[in-house]
Amino acid sequence: MNKVLATALIGMLICGAATAANNAPASDASIRQMLELTNAQQMIAGMKVQMSTVMNTAMQNAMQGQTLTPERQAIIDRMAAKMSAVLTDMLNWDELLPIYLRTYRDSFTQDEIDGAIKFYKSAAGQAYVKKLPLVLQNVMREMQGFMKPVQEKILAIQKETIQELRDSQNKDGQDHDTKSPDNK
Repeated sequence: MNKVLATALIGMLICGAATAANNAPASDASIRQMLELTNAQQMIAGMKVQMSTVMNTAMQNAMQGQTLTPERQAIIDRMAAKMSAVLTDMLNWDELLPIYLRTYRDSFTQDEIDGAIKFYKSAAGQAYVKKLPLVLQNVMREMQGFMKPVQEKILAIQKETIQELRDSQNKDGQDHDTKSPDNK
């Protein structure tokens, strides 16, 4: 009876150890391998280009129909350069890698990362990685079309609110003028 109990206990310990090994946090080396297989660094570089394009398009749309003097165009150009520099700083791979490592380590077990690596090494996984930038580009393009009416509505709401604030300020000024002792 003691042998059966001891054998069962050893079996449970072995199963528990195997389960614990599968639930261990992913190693930095395996996360780096997965990020490499998914071309994460190149995706970040592509995001910089896409975000710059979106910003430039938004600025062009905002200036549409306006004639800019060379001085004002220079101001707009400086703003675009500053915004681009912010994006470049923000989407710096050396700054982002520790964030990726930390979040992947906190979110995935070693077993899950190993499974993802296996997938990304497969033909289907490589096709996914290869086509994903095009998919994301197409989603961004679709979202721009989708967001244009939303942006127009938000702009109209902003203009309406600004006008309400001006009207309120003018009314407050008029009320104040009619109540002042000088206007008796």
